[in-house]
Amino acid sequence: MKNIVFSRPKRKTPWKIIIVIFTFLLLSGFGFLFPNLLKGTFSTLARPIWLMRDNITKSFSSVTDFFRFKNTIINENLTLKDELTSLKLKQIDYDAIFKENQNLKNQTDKSNNNNRIVSRVLSSPPQSLYDTFIIDNGSLDGVSVGNRVYLSDTIIIGLITSVASRTSVVTLFSTSGQKQEATDSRTGTSFTLSGAGGANFQVVVPKDTDVLVGDIFTYPSRKASVLGSVYFIDANSQSSFKKIYLRIPGNIFSTQWVFVEKN
Repeated sequence: MKNIVFSRPKRKTPWKIIIVIFTFLLLSGFGFLFPNLLKGTFSTLARPIWLMRDNITKSFSSVTDFFRFKNTIINENLTLKDELTSLKLKQIDYDAIFKENQNLKNQTDKSNNNNRIVSRVLSSPPQSLYDTFIIDNGSLDGVSVGNRVYLSDTIIIGLITSVASRTSVVTLFSTSGQKQEATDSRTGTSFTLSGAGGANFQVVVPKDTDVLVGDIFTYPSRKASVLGSVYFIDANSQSSFKKIYLRIPGNIFSTQWVFVEKN
């Protein structure tokens, strides 16, 4: 049997490492002996890299400046839109106040001729009791219990039921359980309306009674005043009666002014 002889693997000379070390030493020595020449050579070799760096920096700065300018324009546009919206809202408020003042002036002119007092509503439902107003005129202004209260020149809403020196309480005709005589202006027929609360009335009549949706019911006085209008009729087919629903015209609980007619 032949003897197997193991031989050590030949080590490969690390020529790449030697070349790198030799090149480094050569450049170091050359730089020591000829520093100016090496600096110039290095500058020449590095110049394209520096130029590329400067171009990239300028391009990046241009892009940054563009987005910064775009953001500035967007912010300015948003600011202008906000200012425009604010001006529009102010114009709307002005128009509303101007219209309200004109209406109030017209109503005041009429009220002066009709011996009426223009009163501001201080409190209305839900701040005050159900179907009551508190107004800013009282006994010192000539207001007394029983005075009629109007929403406009022709729409009557209730009576003064309590008076202090500078304030008064208005109780609406629509107060729940309150009875009020009224006349259908179309037919001339009189009815007794029951207050249902929330500026609403109701009345039960025979099924063949001539009442239509939209009929205007007036308050019994020398001057015809609108008390309510019919908005729904519930006619059950199995009943010989029908229920009529009415409401005071206008958005009464958002009004800011009423008119008190002195006796």
